[in-house]
Amino acid sequence: MDLPCFEWQKHAEKKWDGLSAAEKTSFSSLLEVDDILSFAQSQTDSRDVTVLSDISKKYQMRKDSESASGLREKGNAYFRARDYTTATMFYSQGVCCAPPGSEELALCYANRSASRLRLHLHQECLQDIGRALKHGYPTHLQQKLLDRRQQCLKHQRDDGSSKEGGSGIASECDGSGSLPHVSPAVHFRFSPEKGRHLVAREDVAAGEILLEERAFACVLIPGTGKKSGVQNSAVEEENQDAFGTEHLLCHHCLSRTNNPVPCPGCSYTRYCGEGCQQVAWQRHHCWECPFGGELRSLGVLTHLALRVVFRTGLKEVQKVREMASWTSAPPSGQETSPRTCQDPPQHQLDGSYMCIYCLLPHVSGHPSSLRFLCAVTVATLCRSLKEAGVLQKFLSDECDEQGGGAWCMLGAVVLRHMFQLRCNSQAVTVLRDCGVGCSSVSAVQEVRVATAIFPTLSMLNHSCHPNIGIAFRTVGVPVPPRGQPGTVCGGVMVTARAFRDVGSGQELLHCYGPHYSRMPTSERRRLLLEQYFFHCGCDACRDHQGATAASGLRCARCGCPLQCAKLGYLCPRSGCDFQLAHGELSRRLQGLEELLDQATRLIEMDRPDQAAQELQVAIRDASRFLEETHPLQGQLADVAARAQAAMGNWRQAATQLSRSIPAIQVQYGDDSAELGRQLFKLVQLHFNGSPRKLSLSSPKPVMSSPCTVTLCVRSCRSSGPWRTACRGHCDIYTCNHLILSSFKSFVMLMAAADLGINFTQGTIGLNPIRVSGSDAK
Repeated sequence: MDLPCFEWQKHAEKKWDGLSAAEKTSFSSLLEVDDILSFAQSQTDSRDVTVLSDISKKYQMRKDSESASGLREKGNAYFRARDYTTATMFYSQGVCCAPPGSEELALCYANRSASRLRLHLHQECLQDIGRALKHGYPTHLQQKLLDRRQQCLKHQRDDGSSKEGGSGIASECDGSGSLPHVSPAVHFRFSPEKGRHLVAREDVAAGEILLEERAFACVLIPGTGKKSGVQNSAVEEENQDAFGTEHLLCHHCLSRTNNPVPCPGCSYTRYCGEGCQQVAWQRHHCWECPFGGELRSLGVLTHLALRVVFRTGLKEVQKVREMASWTSAPPSGQETSPRTCQDPPQHQLDGSYMCIYCLLPHVSGHPSSLRFLCAVTVATLCRSLKEAGVLQKFLSDECDEQGGGAWCMLGAVVLRHMFQLRCNSQAVTVLRDCGVGCSSVSAVQEVRVATAIFPTLSMLNHSCHPNIGIAFRTVGVPVPPRGQPGTVCGGVMVTARAFRDVGSGQELLHCYGPHYSRMPTSERRRLLLEQYFFHCGCDACRDHQGATAASGLRCARCGCPLQCAKLGYLCPRSGCDFQLAHGELSRRLQGLEELLDQATRLIEMDRPDQAAQELQVAIRDASRFLEETHPLQGQLADVAARAQAAMGNWRQAATQLSRSIPAIQVQYGDDSAELGRQLFKLVQLHFNGSPRKLSLSSPKPVMSSPCTVTLCVRSCRSSGPWRTACRGHCDIYTCNHLILSSFKSFVMLMAAADLGINFTQGTIGLNPIRVSGSDAK
């Protein structure tokens, strides 16, 4: 959904095909954004607005009491079946669909409070009771709510907490204060070859925080994040279809919320509390709300580009455009400090709009047809907004000029941001539980849920072997006391840490997605050239151009590593004529992968004993022709450990998991986050298998996916220093040995343990949100 929906793309493609050869040539020669938009405006009219309006009708976002009542009845059915979590989700959808001030809205709030009480979520229950009463809950039924309120207050008194109301938002930090925070060890530099970039002013130790920044703007990706896994019933299948990302996350800060507060104008947008609702409405949603369907049709990048302008305000946009037109870049190699008012505005590391506007749009790098699609999209959107009149107040408040010049400037800036965001947006993902039941093993998968723009972070250049990692966290907006202004903006926050030691003068480098440990050099360079318009010359690409990866295959007779030949793989040992044809190898690997998939399904169906038997056969077959460093050996060992952990056999699980370490080391490297993650899982298994639990009342769930781990280390560290807490337990000493023997892999892990950080794909991210390097920078 980064680009517009398929129907709109086909409409734009038809317009492109309708241009004459001379018109296509003329358009392709345009390199100024204003000229490109002007051409597109000449090709659009009210008929395009009608087409867009028709396409957007499939995204129904109006309030409707009848729909809200139907959703409430579905929630009642799940409530009677004692599935209070699912009931809450349907009540929440009813809350979002119910018109403001309607009785249906009050009923949905009241019913949701009942399910919150059954789940022992007393604070959320009290909030919904207050909302139901505020929105006119029927007088003859109010005694039920008052009795429910007394129950919650009694439970809170018994638990030692009597606070009523509040936002119910759990945040890692309050989100206040000046951002971004740039370490004094970070230097801004400029060169014609690298553009704006960041370097280390002094030696930086691995794990040191170099940058903290709030997203300038962020747009949630709808329709993703639906829980996947084994579906055991029609009810589960319905749940999968019912709840996507837009139902589960706050549309402002991306916090997970089961108690959303709806937008007063549409049924789509929802928030984790009144604080986020108010901030989003003031910044951008008051103008976006009437055009929710059109914005969904035109894609995430269009929506994010427009939101950046709304977030900034047209006066500031106009000011920055004028400043950028006469401000020149510093001489090659000149250094500037992060925050000095004497520096040219675009060279300040202040996270301002200027930092975004000065990002390169790479107009000439985009194919002509894509440029035309983006330009027609923006031109039609601006025409739609103008005809509807929804932005007249925006223009009158933000810009002295309200004529065609203001609309043209708005469109040109939005189009510029669309080009920029294709190279500078950050993909944000969550770890979604895809397991079933209450197994001791938690299966998760990574799902992309949003796209964001971080002004300072966007200055980092790429390396296929980066020296920094980034972590994300969410910050909700609490409601300020009555009569006092709010001081917290909330949103998605990013923290950049040194991934390994960085010497003074070295550039700080971030991986845009293609990583040297997961992709061959030629493929990485192709992808980077296609999306980011540069030929990668990082150390990893230069050093590995001629490298040939080991086959990971072994001779079935003598055990020697096999060498690749034209017709297959041959044993190099003298006197051994063993050979393995490509076709035979493919057949064997496919058989192992099928056994692996079958074992995974058995674990998800809560049949780990059968899975362990299947894996025993697969591991025996694999050992006959695969070396321990082959990736498939690592996968088999990882799933075998998962099966043993699901049965509570912690030591056997640790034994199996340790077999995956050599494959991880070869595949990702000794200083990789993947190795740190795997060792962390091994620590957890040793801890759960120890004779006595030091600070855990019960064994912690083991995360089975190779993209996440849980934090038994955090629990152990909370009871005192690591060595002291582990004294006297041989399995915990094993944990110590693992950590100390792989310090490079664990240095960031230990620094981040108290924050709940998960390690993945060469970058790190805070549970549950982290960056994905596959779709966007």
